[in-house]
This record gives sequence, structure tokens and C-alpha cells, in this order.
Amino acid sequence: MPETAKDPSLGSDETVSETAGGFAEDIRMQAVGYAGKRKADASRVFSDVGEAIRASGSGFSDQPNIKAFFDAAAEGIEEFSDGLNRRTFSEIYDEVDAAVRRRPGVTFAAAALAGFALFRYIRASEIRPVPRSRAVVPVDVFTAPDL
Repeated sequence: MPETAKDPSLGSDETVSETAGGFAEDIRMQAVGYAGKRKADASRVFSDVGEAIRASGSGFSDQPNIKAFFDAAAEGIEEFSDGLNRRTFSEIYDEVDAAVRRRPGVTFAAAALAGFALFRYIRASEIRPVPRSRAVVPVDVFTAPDL
């Protein structure tokens, strides 16, 4: 006979394991809701980028080849935004997982490049001292004695 612990503070016959399962489900639902909101934000950002590219290409109306390039780029980004908006978070996760499994070398290279870029960004933001060999010394620091 399995033993279940009763939580006396609940005042009912709910077991602790049922309460923990409900808590885990609440956390999962909040995480899914958060991911959905971030997905909508990302979709809106990509849509705005597409509109900005299209607007910047409108200045090339006298050069149809360049304008077509900007329009094609904007169309591709807007299609990506629409696809992101249509899919659920689990579908996007499955697609990314499948892509990572198909090409682990590309994934490793992309992760290494992103890590290097992040390292350079963090490293650039700190203040570094100027080496003495390259320090500029003003001329009037060493005053010449009056003779």
C-alpha cells in the first residue's frame, strides 16, 4: 500500500504529491505564456525590421534592381515573421532541435562565434588602463629650468 503524506494545512484530502503536481503545472503554464509573449514580441520586431528595410528601399525608385533587392529582403523577413507568429512554441523548439541534430558542426561553430562576440562585447565595456609606453605626456610636465 503506497504511503502518501497529507498536508494538514490544506484542510482537505489533497496529497502533497497532487499539490506539487499542480504547482509544477502552474509553473509550466506560466512559462508557456511567457514564451508566447516573447514570441509575439520577436515577431513584431521582425515585422518592424521588414517594414524599415522596405522603407529604406523606397528611396531607390529610380534604380529598379536595387529596389527589388530591398523589397525581396523585406519580403523574406516579413515571411519569417508571419511563420514565427503562426507556429506554436513547441513547433519552433522541435524545428530548432531537428536543425541542431542535422548539423551539429554548424551549431557548434555558431555557438562558438556567439560566445566570442559576447566575450568581446563584455571585454570592450570594461575600462582598461593605458600602458605607460603609449601614454601621452604633456610637454609642460617637465619644465625646463630658467637659466
